[in-house]
Amino acid sequence: MPHSEGLPPEINSHNIWGGPGADSIEDAVQAWTALRKEMWDLKRSFSQMLHCLKDNWSGPAAQQVIDAATLFLRWLYYLDGKIYETERLTRYVADAFVDARHNVVHPELIDTNRAEVLALINDNELGQNNAAIAALEDEYGRYWDQDGRAMSWYRQTLSAAVKKLTPWRQPPPIATNTGLVQPALLLTGS
Repeated sequence: MPHSEGLPPEINSHNIWGGPGADSIEDAVQAWTALRKEMWDLKRSFSQMLHCLKDNWSGPAAQQVIDAATLFLRWLYYLDGKIYETERLTRYVADAFVDARHNVVHPELIDTNRAEVLALINDNELGQNNAAIAALEDEYGRYWDQDGRAMSWYRQTLSAAVKKLTPWRQPPPIATNTGLVQPALLLTGS
């Protein structure tokens, strides 16, 4: 299937103007923003818990828990950065959609152009409308160019945004088999 810039302007313009618009993308931006706020609260709570743990617990087992929790806290900061980056890129995509919609020819102009051409062709037995038809076809050619440029820019913008999204690292293990805690022996009756 060709890129959208290879489609007639009436298809591109009707698709971008007739769809749901930027609402679904805006909803995604708001969801990422809400998740980032929740992540900030989680980082703050986890950091406070870690400070309390350091102040009130000591010994080898405590140090292992503190070390594991510290690694996890660092991962939470990393995750917060990835969430922020995703939120930012989603906002970028939403803005790109709005720009693309603004830059394509409005569907009404294209529909009017096509209807006028059809009407002139149907009333052109003697060729009296040839010049007007040619002018409208020239205008339609400019619509192809304008929509093609708008959709090419939009596709390239989306492609650049998607390339910046990378897989997220898994969290570090929070519990390990250290051998510091021995399982309780089961007592069996005789």
